[in-house]
Amino acid sequence: MDYEALESNRRHADSLLKTFYWKSTLPRDFPLIVCLVGGTGTGKSTVFNSLAGRQISEVGVRRPCTNKAILLVHVDIVPQLDDLTGREQHGWDEISIFPHNLAELKHLILVDTPDFDSVDQANRLIADRFFVISDILIVITSQEKYGDLLSRDLTRRAAAWGKDVIFLMNKVVSNEAYDDYRRSFQNAGKESEPIRVKRMDPSPEYIEGLRDRSHFSELFNNRAPKGELEKIRSDECKRLLSQTTSTLLDLENSIRGQEQRIVSTNSRIDNILASVSRDMEDRLEVILSDELETQIKNRLEGFLRKYDILFVPRMMIRKAVGTVVREIKDFFVSGEGSWPNAYQKKATLIQDVHPALAAVRLQPLEEAIAKFNLRAVEFLSSAPALADLCKVARESVPRWNSEDIRSLYERSFPGVEALVEAEVDRFRHGLSTVDEIKLYGSYTLWALLIVTVEIAVGGGFSLLDALLNTVIVPFIPPWLIRLKLIDLLKEIGERVDSKHRDTMRKVLQEQSRLYKKKFRALLPDEEALSRLRGIRESLLSASRPQD
Repeated sequence: MDYEALESNRRHADSLLKTFYWKSTLPRDFPLIVCLVGGTGTGKSTVFNSLAGRQISEVGVRRPCTNKAILLVHVDIVPQLDDLTGREQHGWDEISIFPHNLAELKHLILVDTPDFDSVDQANRLIADRFFVISDILIVITSQEKYGDLLSRDLTRRAAAWGKDVIFLMNKVVSNEAYDDYRRSFQNAGKESEPIRVKRMDPSPEYIEGLRDRSHFSELFNNRAPKGELEKIRSDECKRLLSQTTSTLLDLENSIRGQEQRIVSTNSRIDNILASVSRDMEDRLEVILSDELETQIKNRLEGFLRKYDILFVPRMMIRKAVGTVVREIKDFFVSGEGSWPNAYQKKATLIQDVHPALAAVRLQPLEEAIAKFNLRAVEFLSSAPALADLCKVARESVPRWNSEDIRSLYERSFPGVEALVEAEVDRFRHGLSTVDEIKLYGSYTLWALLIVTVEIAVGGGFSLLDALLNTVIVPFIPPWLIRLKLIDLLKEIGERVDSKHRDTMRKVLQEQSRLYKKKFRALLPDEEALSRLRGIRESLLSASRPQD
């Protein structure tokens, strides 16, 4: 069952439940609700006037089209209608009330409903509400309409419900048509025959003596045996209770079915994600080429030239060893320099870290997200049963462009500058004072770290491993090689590569999560289902005979 059908069932169950609560609390002497139902042009309004015992249209209630329910109510009952609880849930807000003071009709509320085959859905909903509310139905058809599918469906529904029904065939010209209609009653096991009203030209607004005919006389002239009307109301409440509990159970089962459908759909989404993620991983590796090797070499040389011009005060370091040692501690421990321009120097170094992120090769991620969206929509559009979920995905799940993807990546990736500083600090521990001085004076380390990050996020650890000996090692001073800087760069490369890949997977997973979140939002939570079960069980419990 698709979501829209499930929602329709929910509204139907809700309406039935509220109607049952309303009818089960009516006063014992509240009138029976007698609803006239029928298709367009069957003469419902004429029958309504005739059963009312007067031409309603003569007092200004002419209805050129059926767009409201018309209620004929005794003046003593009208105030009770205004006080009814839940009036708006039962169609009572879509009515026109016309009071009367006829004592013989005080026990009835006569309702002329909109056409059940109206092209206007609102009219059909009103007619359906009054079908549910009714204690007695008067189903009106005509020689032209009795064979309609909608007319037959209405008859079958009334029989399935167990409604008290009076059938009337209006505008009869042919005995053959009426006999065919009557035979359908006999085949259905009904003992009574439908009331027959012949065609009259011109079409009247009132049929004299109609409510004195068989089936109508006892009801409309209040000659039913004592207690019969109360029994009709009591039996109808029982039928309404049965329909309500059955519909609530159907709703629970439908929700469970919907849950299984969403779980199955989300499982397929996970499978698509896993497949696309594997494809993305395969595309993350960059093949080493002479052009790429030259590019990395030029990048490293550019950093070193820049730092030599800006920061390498070799003579100053030789003359002020003590000052430099203090600055080493401030720079790498506290993160702020205490000598002139130390903060600005650090800021410049960190600024060079940010372009490392610009080297991130996100094309595999962009292609993976595009492929994931395509495969998800192909799956959702592959079966009519998933059409509602396909619509939700198409209308509610955002699709990211390249700028969105880069922004999501940068928000998710850990701070590169903090990462590099942490690696330097880890490397610094255990060094001698002389080595610390060299470490601080050699901006080569910082340049190598930045290039390492760029390689790791741009081509993965395998690329870094391939470039270490051919491009990077020639730039490493011998003393740093003795300190096992190559091992450090490998460790950093592995960690950065791992975090880079993890970040890309998380962005791809986020796109998948948006689908699953939207689908899960179509379902009620367990608390709502528990309340639904509790309502149904309480109704069943109340309906059982007490010991």
